[in-house]
Amino acid sequence: MKIGFIGTGRIATAIIQGMYLKKIQTNKIFISARNKKNSFFLKRKYKKISILRNNQDILHHSDVIFLTTTPKVGKKILSKLQFKKNQTVFNVMSTIHNSEIKKMIGKVKKIIKVAPLPMIEHGIGPIIIYPKDKFAENFFSKLGEVFCFNNEELNKKLWVMTSLMATYLEIYKTNVDWLKKNGISEATGRKYLSNLFQSLSKGALNNHHNNLTSLIKSFQTKGGINEQLLVQLKRQKFFNKLQNSLNIVYRRIKK
Repeated sequence: MKIGFIGTGRIATAIIQGMYLKKIQTNKIFISARNKKNSFFLKRKYKKISILRNNQDILHHSDVIFLTTTPKVGKKILSKLQFKKNQTVFNVMSTIHNSEIKKMIGKVKKIIKVAPLPMIEHGIGPIIIYPKDKFAENFFSKLGEVFCFNNEELNKKLWVMTSLMATYLEIYKTNVDWLKKNGISEATGRKYLSNLFQSLSKGALNNHHNNLTSLIKSFQTKGGINEQLLVQLKRQKFFNKLQNSLNIVYRRIKK
């Protein structure tokens, strides 16, 4: 299997690193030199990487293509490239749907929309796939936990959740910063909060038989500090604002 990447940004780099970490068998991986920092980093690190002159050369040599440019760049370049009918194309561009890709690249039969996240470089994290496809599921199941849909609207709604990453990390940073101001080292703060959030996530998953409202109540004591913070955030309409922001992201994705 020969794999090519159109775009060598953060996500492409993470996917390639994850592939090598999990020892996914490939004959060759082709990337471009457009992002020199990432492409030469990958070339130095992995023997099977080849840097080609342009995107058309990448397409010519590859069986599987990852579209990992930004949507803006994708709209500019894809219609100018010549794809082969029997190639598998993984569309990793958040706001460009498979039907749009089909119009741009024409004869390719298999186009799969995929949402790998940066954590894929460690072989972890959720990966959304649409539509269901055995090859895609087998490939990505080695790199994280796969969530497949044949319903495009459900797929779009789950993609909205990928917008939470930076916000989650901002919440994480806010708490680390508060601890630093109050005498706790950043290393200790990061370790504690990572452990706290990880255990809460595992607890929510393991207690799937309890509805989430009951689970939230179980973490509060009447008059306690968990109740206090939650009440304060609700009074500030924090969660209403979050819901509204998710709706705005969804309107952008579903177009």
